[in-house]
Amino acid sequence: MKRSALCLLIMVMLAVTIFGCQRSPAPEMLVEDQWFAGYPLLEIYTRAYSPEGTFKALEEDLPELQRAGLNNLWLMPIHPIGDAGRKGEMGCPYSVKDYFEAAEEYGTMEDFASLVNAAHDLGMRVIIDMVINHSANDHVEMENHPDWYFHDSTGTFSREVADWWDVTDWNFDNHEVWDYLEAALLYWVMDYNVDGYRCDVAGMVPDGFWQRVIPNVREIKPDFYMLAEWETPQMAVNGFNSDYDWTLYHKMAAHRNSEASLEDVWSAVEKYQNDYPQDFFPLRFIENHDQERAYAVFGDTYRAYASLIFTLPGIPLIYNGQEIGADHKPSLFEREPIDWEAGDEKILKTYQRLIDMRNKTEVLRTGALERYLLPEGTECLAFYRTSASDTAFVLINFSGEEVKIELPEAVASEYYIWGRKTDAPATETLPSCGYQVYLKK
Repeated sequence: MKRSALCLLIMVMLAVTIFGCQRSPAPEMLVEDQWFAGYPLLEIYTRAYSPEGTFKALEEDLPELQRAGLNNLWLMPIHPIGDAGRKGEMGCPYSVKDYFEAAEEYGTMEDFASLVNAAHDLGMRVIIDMVINHSANDHVEMENHPDWYFHDSTGTFSREVADWWDVTDWNFDNHEVWDYLEAALLYWVMDYNVDGYRCDVAGMVPDGFWQRVIPNVREIKPDFYMLAEWETPQMAVNGFNSDYDWTLYHKMAAHRNSEASLEDVWSAVEKYQNDYPQDFFPLRFIENHDQERAYAVFGDTYRAYASLIFTLPGIPLIYNGQEIGADHKPSLFEREPIDWEAGDEKILKTYQRLIDMRNKTEVLRTGALERYLLPEGTECLAFYRTSASDTAFVLINFSGEEVKIELPEAVASEYYIWGRKTDAPATETLPSCGYQVYLKK
């Protein structure tokens, strides 16, 4: 079907849905089947993931990812990239030229459909990146609809962030733009059965847009997952399931550099818990495609911070290559495949254990959080995760030295060490940046 006809068809369907049924614009806050709740999310940059940089190469790797326990996949933008103002030779995937096509460098639309179907056959989920705030400077609709775009005071196509010279912002004052972008969001659900969207700079898009669109997406797929690249409780009101916990990331990085205390780190955790609904799932990370590699930022202390995000509430993120300790961040503008052969086996085993523990321990994914105060001056964090049926006790050493910690009496007498079935000791000895998780018997 031609793109113009496809858009027209979807817009007609929207008109019937919105005006014919008089649906309330208020979003459904949550989905009933929260398949994403607390499980690890793997961010994949298709261009860099494999030597081929294609959907087919990624599909071949799905069984291995499943064995690793990484069942929820987020693909960075898969669409054709603009030429006008292009950054680098290959261009940035966040400069989208056509929302209804796949980039030729990754493969065909049939290849993408095959990837999604293969993932579903394995019980995996596929989330794709959608860039709604702006498009490429030569987007396929720009010439026909210049009024759909933002113009500066001189009448020139422009954008709010000057450094993003390879894109132009959409004009959200024109509600034809809302219709067009909603059609794009519905398209990938209806035609390709994707399981969720990660929405780039979601807070730069009007709240009303999300409040209108998200319920319509969930009319098609009720368990659809929505992740906002932003950080404000308003994203929960707008219908998202998750947003970024940037504050915690920056506090952890500052702590690593002795610019913040562990109390500052925990205060960030508590603030998020207090500000957001209980059943909202913060995306927690020690790296992503916008940040430097975790090992470059945290060095050998990475294990303490990784264990924190894998034992706190929320969704722990892994960016492809992080799990092997890659220290080179692939360029968004060039082709730089990850060197998987150069990975660190010790780091890989650390992440494998964290992923396995998270997947197998429901209370770590969805349990309530309560801090346990350790003696003052202890460079460790301790906390409980509690559900109706289970309790876990988590202990993490952020210091550069081995520490001995006296465990709570109840933990020492009623808990066992995760993965060992060994009774918890009265006093635990943790190596530098080590952690331990105990489960109630």
